[in-house]
Amino acid sequence: MKAQCLACALWLLASGSMSAQTACPQGVAAGAAQCGPSSLVSSDDSGNNLNAPPPPISRWADSWGAIADDGNGQYGISIDEPSKRSARKSAIQECRRRGGGECEVSIHYKNQCAAVIMGSTRSNVVHAMTIDKAVQIGMAACLERNDVNCRIYWSGCSHAKRIW
Repeated sequence: MKAQCLACALWLLASGSMSAQTACPQGVAAGAAQCGPSSLVSSDDSGNNLNAPPPPISRWADSWGAIADDGNGQYGISIDEPSKRSARKSAIQECRRRGGGECEVSIHYKNQCAAVIMGSTRSNVVHAMTIDKAVQIGMAACLERNDVNCRIYWSGCSHAKRIW
């Protein structure tokens, strides 16, 4: 019996199939807390498995947003659109649905955030990597014009989406 087990173990070693296995007591599934690293699994000084397969490559899809306005206070905002074209079209349609006349896209952005800052006399539309940054830029521009009642009308993001 011992000779058969030894022959089996040698065959497994020779075939290389144990290179990613762990040493587990009999009856315990691999990956359980009772399992330890196999003597065949090499690791660096910090315990990282050097034989582990590389992590899968992630794939990301861009996400677009746009803001349209009619110059008279009506806005159309689109986020999380798959293309620049669809983001722009969606924003214009939304502006028109809200009663806007000659709606035009003020900005479009990809994988970023945007904000609409309203003052008493004008509005400011900006985009940046984060909402906080977009709001900060928009508020600074509003205050720089000596506008009063500067406030956030809208803010949001269109972040890239992991698809696998």
